[in-house]
Amino acid sequence: MQCGFNTPHKLIILPYLLTNVIPKKNRLNKEKDIEYVLKKGQIKFSPILNIKYLPAETKVSRFCIIISKKISLKAVVRNRSKRQISASLQDLIENIKKPVDVVILTKPAITITEQKDIQDTLDKTLRKAQII
Repeated sequence: MQCGFNTPHKLIILPYLLTNVIPKKNRLNKEKDIEYVLKKGQIKFSPILNIKYLPAETKVSRFCIIISKKISLKAVVRNRSKRQISASLQDLIENIKKPVDVVILTKPAITITEQKDIQDTLDKTLRKAQII
C-alpha cells in the first residue's frame, strides 16, 4: 500500500499501547449491565473519580470507564485519561477479593492529574469500597 509521498505504509503496533487495555473478560460493556450498576450500585467518592459497584453475577470482575464530554470536548484528552485509568486498573485487577461490576465515573480534575495520583486515588477508592 502506498501513501501520497511514494513511501511504503507499514502498520506498527507498539507493545506498550496494548498493555493499557482492560482485558476483554474484565470489560463491562453491555449497556443494560452498565445501566443496572449505575441504577442499583453503591457509590464511593474521591476528588477525581467516583465508582459505582455491585457484586457480580459472573465469576470475574468487570469494569467500565465513563468519561463525559463535560470533562473535555477534546477526544485526545478524554482518551488519555481513559488510558491512564486502564493502566492503573491493570495492577489492581489481580488483588480483587470477590467478583464485582464497577463503573468508574470521572470528574474534570482527572485531566490535570498525573498517572501516579490517579493510581493512588483509584487504589484508595477501591479499598474504601472493600473491593481490594
